[in-house]
Amino acid sequence: MIKEDTVQLVTHNGQFHADEVTAVALLHLFDKINLSEVNITRTRDQQVIEQADIVLDVGELYDQQSLRFDHHQIVGGSVSSAGLVWAWIKQSHSQEYPEIDALIKAVDAHDCGLQMMPDFSFPHIIASYNHRDPFAEMLQLIAFNKALAVALSLLQSLIEKQQRRLPALKMIEKSPVEIVGMQHVLVLPAYCTGWAEFINGQTKYKDITRVIWYVEQRDEWCVQVPALKENDFTLAHTRLQPDSDAKFVHQSGFFAVYNSKEALFNMLRNEVV
Repeated sequence: MIKEDTVQLVTHNGQFHADEVTAVALLHLFDKINLSEVNITRTRDQQVIEQADIVLDVGELYDQQSLRFDHHQIVGGSVSSAGLVWAWIKQSHSQEYPEIDALIKAVDAHDCGLQMMPDFSFPHIIASYNHRDPFAEMLQLIAFNKALAVALSLLQSLIEKQQRRLPALKMIEKSPVEIVGMQHVLVLPAYCTGWAEFINGQTKYKDITRVIWYVEQRDEWCVQVPALKENDFTLAHTRLQPDSDAKFVHQSGFFAVYNSKEALFNMLRNEVV
């Protein structure tokens, strides 16, 4: 039985896609709805659509005020229902989320047939949850909710990653850069998630050739070579030249572990640029 105060959200039935699934996830994660208080109906019945509180990807209407987010009637459109919802959400959020921007832009392009994303990318993963019979309504709704859980998990991770940016930058700014042999070494007091966004060959920290940090739980020191750019495996500086004191060395030479800072610094002093 549906409560009177339950939000009625409608999207289309049949096969679901990344855009409306992502739109639902965005609405929940950015506090426009609470999924525990939402009834999701998948239909193309116009009478049901007209009675809904929120309509996604169906209904032939885009109107933010009435919470109608169908993109199909937009001639020459390049924005999916995910993009329409994200644009509306961003109006009330001052914080920027560049990775979510990039994801939504890719979903929009994929859904609108402008640029298909490769196999095993986000839209393909979401689509893979469709039931073999897309018009088996109950089974398809169960499949939709499984896909929604995937979208929620990914977007929540991107939100949390963005929220870690400021603490990461503050740690970097407070950490010393030491000249060790021929290397410019950033010495972090602990592992700093997201440091590679700020320390790479394309930022103001491009002269840092090595980043090291202490792992208290294992009483060991790690060293890594910054990449040429964020999310790239190409090293911006010479690969590590570890000695026999190394506890672990990655075969690509970008990362190594030492039992002590002294042993690590001794290796760095002997490296040849």
